[in-house]
Amino acid sequence: MKKKSIFFVSVLCALMSFVFTGCKDEDENQLTVPTEVVTGVTFTDTDQVEGVIKGTLKWTAPENVSNITKYVIYLSADGKGRDTKLGEVEVGTNSYAIETNVTADTYIIVVACNAQGESEALASVKIQDLTPDSPEQEPEPVDNGGIYFLNSGKMGSNNAGLSCFNLNTLTMTVDTFMNVNERGLGDTANDMLVYGSKMYIAVYGSSIIEVTDLSGKSIKQIKSSGDALLPRFFTANEGKVYVSLYDGYVARLDTASLEIEQKVKVGRNPEQLVVANNKLYVANSGGLDYNTPVGYDKTVSVVDLVSFQETKKIEVVTNPVNLVTDNQGDVYLVSMGDYGAIPNTFQRIDSETDEVTTITETNATEMASVGDKLYMIYSQYDANWNQVISFISYDAINEKVISDNFITDGTSIDKPYKIGADPTTGYIYITASDYKTNGDVYAFDASGKKLFQFEVGLNPVKAVFVKR
Repeated sequence: MKKKSIFFVSVLCALMSFVFTGCKDEDENQLTVPTEVVTGVTFTDTDQVEGVIKGTLKWTAPENVSNITKYVIYLSADGKGRDTKLGEVEVGTNSYAIETNVTADTYIIVVACNAQGESEALASVKIQDLTPDSPEQEPEPVDNGGIYFLNSGKMGSNNAGLSCFNLNTLTMTVDTFMNVNERGLGDTANDMLVYGSKMYIAVYGSSIIEVTDLSGKSIKQIKSSGDALLPRFFTANEGKVYVSLYDGYVARLDTASLEIEQKVKVGRNPEQLVVANNKLYVANSGGLDYNTPVGYDKTVSVVDLVSFQETKKIEVVTNPVNLVTDNQGDVYLVSMGDYGAIPNTFQRIDSETDEVTTITETNATEMASVGDKLYMIYSQYDANWNQVISFISYDAINEKVISDNFITDGTSIDKPYKIGADPTTGYIYITASDYKTNGDVYAFDASGKKLFQFEVGLNPVKAVFVKR
């Protein structure tokens, strides 16, 4: 697909400043001094000359960098004073190379900055000056993080939960949320997103969005001041989190204040949503009208991310639910049909033209994507009520099926429920559920061989990898 050219307003502003000198000042006045601070600052000295340091300083950017233009690096005697400026880097760069002949001090500090000034908040790291006589340092233990599994529970039973598989100890905690917060998660959890340093959990039956840190500790519950919130699914883009609300809206969350900034009306009972080509695509299922004369919806809303307004509705096959994207910017869609005369259907939306293509070569009921590869579950009953199950891998570049069974070691899964994929490792996670007892999770590597299998909670709906 062709990429749209980007029009840089800053260039135009610079050109117009010869005629209209107020342009730059107006833009800068919209900024305030940053309050954000970087985290996870590390530095290892590689120069053995005593009193001299050399190496690479690294840090983790704040979750929201929209008010930051650069980071400034200082040496500091006490970890607070900005004694000697070493340099600066543009936002988006999260490291700084300290060259030889820099005289060691006690601390290095990193400060966020923009045209209005430097943040009062700072992050520091204590310097360990390497010399020929320095004892050999033990390497710091590696934290491999964990895999969180969201368990929906049984609707109306208030028994949703969060399980965690610790990749350091290789142990499973079935209800991490209860252990950490000494309370339950709520009724009918539906989706979970890790974005920045936080996890966002849509608890549909309780009508709340639970926000936690990466250990599962609750930070805030986002609730509606009016009608029920009914959150369904999340996606994120450029410092904002978007959530579909089953009453026909999508809400935009600010990740700093953890407040709902704005809502936009879309179609009936929206489900999954994705960002492609600077647009938000929302699957409108109309699921609550399945038994009414109105019937299911059959549209995908397109929302402009800048104005946050719906620009069009794309007609697709009845009851669209699942959306994923590939690296080319295409949007893949599964419509579930009406579970009768209209079958579930696999489709593709070109995000440049918004044209819809039905893919007849294969089909799916659940799917996940890693780069330009899709992993799909097809689980339906035939005319004789025999369950038909396939685990399909699909090449999104060449638009063709790679395999009708990407599980290569003979592992059998009788009741596949949901599927997810970790873009970092390429691992594929398939959950199984009978809707009555605790479900299982199966993890496969990219070659389709099972890595592990274990029991989680009731109706596991989502798996996310967390590197703490």
